[in-house]
Amino acid sequence: MTDNDWSAQLRNDSINQLEKIQQMQKDLAQVSGEAEAARGLVKVRVTPAGMPTRLHLDPEATRLPADELSAAILAAIGDATVKASEQMRAIVGTVIPADDLDAMMRGTVSDGDRESVREQLDALRAEVQ
Repeated sequence: MTDNDWSAQLRNDSINQLEKIQQMQKDLAQVSGEAEAARGLVKVRVTPAGMPTRLHLDPEATRLPADELSAAILAAIGDATVKASEQMRAIVGTVIPADDLDAMMRGTVSDGDRESVREQLDALRAEVQ
């Protein structure tokens, strides 16, 4: 294999990897987990980091004792977070090392990271053409 062949293969491999990362980032933006507790009286939606983005309390939930209601809310958040984590792990597969995945589980991909991947991908594509 010549240096040019090797360089072209490396560039193509890089493009493929960056395209996978770009798609993964799009998929991750859609990840959320939903769960309910207290016989459906409490419903939540959370981000992969467990941040609630929606909380619905059925009017009947207000009749629950305060400690039971708070426990139900926390249980629903916990279950929803597990679901979001499972979705995330399925999306990232083997593209991201486990340590990086754990960091992502505590937050989301930054706009700077997305832009960096997009710029690298565009530059490599331009070189190939």
